[in-house]
Amino acid sequence: MFQFRSLFTRLMVTFFVITLCIMLILGILLSTFFESFIMETRKEELIREGGAISQYIGLYLTGFIDTRILHYQYQIIDRFLGTTIWVTDERGNIWSSHNSTLLEEVDWENQKVTIDEFVQVLEGNTITLEGRFGESFPEPMLTVGMPLKINERIRGTIFLHSPIQGLNRTLRNTYQSIWRSAILTSLLSLLLSFIISRRFSKPLTEMNIISREIATGNFKRRVKVKTKDEVGQLAVNFNAMADSLEKLESMRRSFVANVSHELRSPLTSMKGYIQGVLDHTIPVEDQDKYLKIALDETERMNRLINELLDLSQIETGQFSMDIRVVDINEIIRRVLISKEDCINDRGMEVEVDFEKDVCMVEGDPDRLQQVIINLLDNAIKHNRDGGLITLKTWLHKDHVYVKVADQGSGINKEEIPHLWEPFYQIDKSRTRKKEGTGLGLSIVKKIIEAHEQNIWLNSEEGKGSAFIFSLKAVKKT
Repeated sequence: MFQFRSLFTRLMVTFFVITLCIMLILGILLSTFFESFIMETRKEELIREGGAISQYIGLYLTGFIDTRILHYQYQIIDRFLGTTIWVTDERGNIWSSHNSTLLEEVDWENQKVTIDEFVQVLEGNTITLEGRFGESFPEPMLTVGMPLKINERIRGTIFLHSPIQGLNRTLRNTYQSIWRSAILTSLLSLLLSFIISRRFSKPLTEMNIISREIATGNFKRRVKVKTKDEVGQLAVNFNAMADSLEKLESMRRSFVANVSHELRSPLTSMKGYIQGVLDHTIPVEDQDKYLKIALDETERMNRLINELLDLSQIETGQFSMDIRVVDINEIIRRVLISKEDCINDRGMEVEVDFEKDVCMVEGDPDRLQQVIINLLDNAIKHNRDGGLITLKTWLHKDHVYVKVADQGSGINKEEIPHLWEPFYQIDKSRTRKKEGTGLGLSIVKKIIEAHEQNIWLNSEEGKGSAFIFSLKAVKKT
């Protein structure tokens, strides 16, 4: 059952009403045109035949033809036009006539034309009238009156009367043809309106249904795209949106699962160690050791929560930025000093390569320090024992580039695009020996993008990885 509120019904009704109005207007215009055309055509025919009769009467009066030939010409005109013919003298007396075969036989001769139009014809005018011609006929007639000229002199008049009923029959047949065509066209337009409306509304109806399914959590269905018009483009964009929502939902579920795992793991460890201390399962001499481990887990959980808050603030646009002119080389030096013990513990070497001692850039010093810390922690964590860590800055055109490289195991090219995703792990079987929250690189990318800059990763398996990011350079004044 159709609902008028639906787009399909409204489109179909609108198309059909427009077509119906057009057909109605065209039908009325064509009917009016054909009525005028047929009447004018019959008038022109009567006038033409009246001129021919005038010539025959001239021949009759001069003795070139007889009454038989004259009446034969009357019959010819009557056969094609169904015409009653009057020929009068200058006083209006009918001296020659022919009665139409469409009417009852009447003897018109010796009768007199007394209407006012007779005077107009004697003055040399050709007139046309519609009606009973002074009640002379039982039905309406189309009458043409014209002067009878013999040797350029008006010797009387000629009146030709054609029944309008015959014209009406022709008009009625014409009207029937017009309105039959209009009705057939309207029915065809109804079918076309249904097809066109269905074609336009079906993708929108599908989008409406699928959007409700998406709202309930079903991201599998897509709209079938069959056209390249605006509706088709909308369907393509809708499918792209559904793909993004599906991916986002997958990321959300993975994110929640990872966060739950990351929080549950230290909590479980902390609970076990503390419980062991309280119930004296752990010897007194080992209690400080396990309490320190519990404290480390607390700090790791605190870092995770802080990084989650940072990531949330970045994605919601609440991440505060204090852009100023800073020396990126100085930031790198401070971070390197703070990580000196971690580097020495694993016997690593550090190579610092600054193109200039002072390298001024535009940026938030605290956020840039966070970027360097995360990248350096990542390099330390994945570098081989005794490997080399490289820290480099250089100027190119209007940008300063910062590089943090290690000599670790490297990363497969297929894995690189996913590195920026929260909690993404290259080695799915990786244990907690390499501690971390899995959010560092995501935060790094967000911070660099907040500076309207870019970050890249160049990596080769077995040879290490190099993170490079750009910053806007500040020229010294």
